[in-house]
Order: sequence, then C-alpha cells, then structure tokens
Amino acid sequence: YLAETEDGQERIALKVLRHVPDADGGRLFERFLQEYEVIARVQHANVVRIFDLGVADDLAYLAMEYLSAGSLAERLKQALAPDRAAEYTRQVASALAAIHAAGILHRDLKPGNIMFRDDGSLALIDFGLAKQMRLHAAITGTGQIFGTPYYMSPEQGHAEPTDERSDLYSLGCILYEMLTGERPFTASSPMGVIYRHAHAPRPRLSRALTHFQPLLDRLLAVDRFERYQSAGELLEDLRARVPTR
Repeated sequence: YLAETEDGQERIALKVLRHVPDADGGRLFERFLQEYEVIARVQHANVVRIFDLGVADDLAYLAMEYLSAGSLAERLKQALAPDRAAEYTRQVASALAAIHAAGILHRDLKPGNIMFRDDGSLALIDFGLAKQMRLHAAITGTGQIFGTPYYMSPEQGHAEPTDERSDLYSLGCILYEMLTGERPFTASSPMGVIYRHAHAPRPRLSRALTHFQPLLDRLLAVDRFERYQSAGELLEDLRARVPTR
C-alpha cells in the first residue's frame, strides 16, 4: 500500500504479509522477521530504508521507503548504455557488500527488485524471504520451483545451500541483460532455464562490449569457486576494467 506518515510529510510503502501455516512455516516466518530486523539496521544508500516492522495476529507488516521512479525491469525494454549498466552494477554490488557484511543474502535479486529514487540512485528491495517461504513449500511439497528462475544461480535452482556468491551470479544475469537487452538463459519451461544455468555455454558479448566479458565470465561461472568470492572483489575488478567517467 502507498501510505503517509502521521504528520503527512512523507509517503511510505506499507507491505502487509499474511502468514499461512505449513509444516515448516513458523520457523521460516520467524526467520523472515529476524532478517528484516537486520536489514532495517543496514544504513546504505543503495538499500531500501525500513522504518518499522511488526506483527499483528497472522499478519506481518513492513513500513519502508517509497521508491517513486520505478524499477530496473521497466528500463530494460532494450539494452542500456554500457556506462549506465556499469554504474548500476556498481551500486548493486555496493549494496550487496553491505547486506552480506550484515550476514544477509538477498536470494531474489532481479530487475524488479532494483528500484529507483527521483534523484536517479537505486535501492535493493524485497530480500526474497517471502519468496523463500513459497520456494521451500514448492520444493518440499511438489518438487517444483516457484516462479521462472531467469536470475537464479545453479545451486539455488537445484535447492542446494547458497551463499553470497549466489547473489553475485544473479547480478551477472542482470548485467548481461542490461548490456544486451536479453536474458542470458531462456527455455520453454522453468526447469529448462534451471538446466541451462548449470549446463549451457556461458553467453558471449559482442565485440563492442568485450571489456565486460571477463567480469561476466566470473559472475556467471557454474562453479561458485570460480566466481568473485565477494562483492568487494567484484567492485575492485569493475573499477579496474570499467573506470568511472
């Protein structure tokens, strides 16, 4: 919901989530609350500000910053200018460094969860925990993955343990889409996309974008030990290979 503060001075986004009990839902719901409490303490320009978090009966609510300039998904009708793609990658990687330092994984990094302020800066939203609850239920209940996992790392798509390198893989998928206007792996079904993340050749960029290829190769490595091991490592390489203009 779009809401206002009591004094009417600021608009905020109010997110209300209903807890649907299942075999393991209580623990996951509690983890959702605990991790958002941690996110609320992360003070970073590229992480959405959380003002309040609470529970009422079987509902949880989040009062958060309202990001009025839309999402990255809305800007990806076509490829972005390389400089802009690099700048957005820097901002997202900087945000990931901050939340990873706080012990939190995003788990659902995709263009729709990257939002913009009126001043042009971006912020990560929706840290994937509600989706994680649905994903867990889907995997354990039906053996199917929830959603169409265009940005999901090979390990996440196979329900294996994930760490910060999984978020970096997702960022690699987004970088490729920003540069080309296309997703790196597509198929006719969600499971087909999951298979291609793990088995298809890594995508190649056009000659004009070859300076991004080493970054992309490391971000999209199937073996997580061949990826950047931290967002800070990615930022260092990005600065070296694609200097800010």
